[in-house]
Amino acid sequence: MKSVGHGKALRWNLYTRLPEIEVVLLELVIEVCRRARKYRYMGAVVSVAVVETDGNTSNAYSRQTTLPEPSSLTHEVAAAAYRLFVDHWSGLPISRLAISISQLTDDSVMQLTLFDDRIRSSSRERAIDQIKNRYGSGALIRASSLLESGVALERAQQIGGHYK
Repeated sequence: MKSVGHGKALRWNLYTRLPEIEVVLLELVIEVCRRARKYRYMGAVVSVAVVETDGNTSNAYSRQTTLPEPSSLTHEVAAAAYRLFVDHWSGLPISRLAISISQLTDDSVMQLTLFDDRIRSSSRERAIDQIKNRYGSGALIRASSLLESGVALERAQQIGGHYK
């Protein structure tokens, strides 16, 4: 496997402000990190692909950054993805957003830090993954996903992007 990613086509007229886009960005990162942990991988490179459109003009770009240490922890990948997006977004409404991690390594060895308890964070996220695997992806969601701009609840009711 070379990378783990996930993307979503959006209703461009809804995603015009950063707080709305940030909700979807976080939901995509959660899904990417969950998949990476499922396959026992961590990624060293975070990529963000964006398609912007205002109905008349469109702009597509992809940017990536390297993490200090490979990770499949949501908060580390989300921080990098958010920085990438904010630094390169021109302000046009978003019609497609995709996140991926690459340069994958086995997750059996994790670099520890003095200021962040990565083992505890990893254990917490694996416990959340187990609950979602057992009871469905809608069993635990962030409160921000309940906002109008959230897509996680809608996706939880679908199979392969189609309603059950």
